[in-house]
Amino acid sequence: MVDREPLTIEVLGGSGTQPAILDRVTGGTVDLNEAKRIGRHLVSITEGTPKAFRVLGQAHQLLFEWHVANEPNH
Repeated sequence: MVDREPLTIEVLGGSGTQPAILDRVTGGTVDLNEAKRIGRHLVSITEGTPKAFRVLGQAHQLLFEWHVANEPNH
């Protein structure tokens, strides 16, 4: 069985070219689909004005990024 690396989920807010990290969960899951579900949930409960979330691998490489503006009802 192949060991999978824990993922980091960051909720992003702010404006400009450098987003502010409003919340971060490190090592909450090793599954990308579960990380996406957790990220969407974090966006819905994070204080401030979250604009996106991203999923990072162990070496901080970007695996996935989602923006609130991508939702059809926004």
